[in-house]
Amino acid sequence: MSMMKIATVNFETSMDKQANRAKMVDFIEQAGAQGCNLVVFPEEALTGIGEAGFVAVSAQDKLGIYSNSELVPEGESTQMFIELAKKHDMYICWGMAERDPERDFAYHNACVLVGPEGFVGRYRKTHLVLTEGFYHFPGTEFPVFDTALGKVGLYVCYDMCFPEVTRILANKGAELLISVTGWPNVTGTDDASGHTEYMLFQKARAAENMVPIVVSTLCGQYLEGHSMILGATAGKVIACGGYGEEMVVGEMDVQREIVEARMLSMGGTDLLRDRRPNLYGELVEPNAFNPAYNVDPRGC
Repeated sequence: MSMMKIATVNFETSMDKQANRAKMVDFIEQAGAQGCNLVVFPEEALTGIGEAGFVAVSAQDKLGIYSNSELVPEGESTQMFIELAKKHDMYICWGMAERDPERDFAYHNACVLVGPEGFVGRYRKTHLVLTEGFYHFPGTEFPVFDTALGKVGLYVCYDMCFPEVTRILANKGAELLISVTGWPNVTGTDDASGHTEYMLFQKARAAENMVPIVVSTLCGQYLEGHSMILGATAGKVIACGGYGEEMVVGEMDVQREIVEARMLSMGGTDLLRDRRPNLYGELVEPNAFNPAYNVDPRGC
């Protein structure tokens, strides 16, 4: 596909899954009416983030998120979105709590992608922030999916702070990255540290991999909003929303974005081509300054 029309949604979620889903369906119908090829919803848009968020632990929130979680792809919501994707000949991506098929008590913070061909795949968030580990089990894989849009890689919120995630996806051939997030902004202003972090990390991931990114972010009290479509050239913003609930639409030629970034920007420099991966082994060697997660470096 050359030129595509993309919709990304600032979405205010709740613990009422039925209400969330009805609102998502309405946005999907709007995107379909505009001829969009892809519509993206934020992290946990379908199933909610609870009342305490990930700043404080809440057993009630844990039970609520668990109760809202569903299996993927056989769950009711995924099947409903598959039918809508076929109806509108479009791709739909959203965040939700995914019930683990092998452990009924466990669920993941997942990003799901469906399209006209049906279920495409899911990604389970690998980097859990603050108290999130109390609610979710982390994922362990970084899949890339072949679609009519091109090769698509997915990541969720806090993953954006770790360049290794998008670098792995880019190295596996991802031509379009989709980021579903629920980033905080305590004051709801542009001078908040949350706003600066969000913009900096997402733009950096696009620039360093020379790959376009579609970002969809939760909005509402203490949340960032600013869902956006980023080009592959450093600093290129194709479309960006504000703080309120809305659907942002932009057009992009994914292949052209990548070609222009790697052929024309930075004097023709290709940041993936110029890597020296044979020299980077120390990145995965734990030591006192670079500990492996949950491993005592003194025992390594």
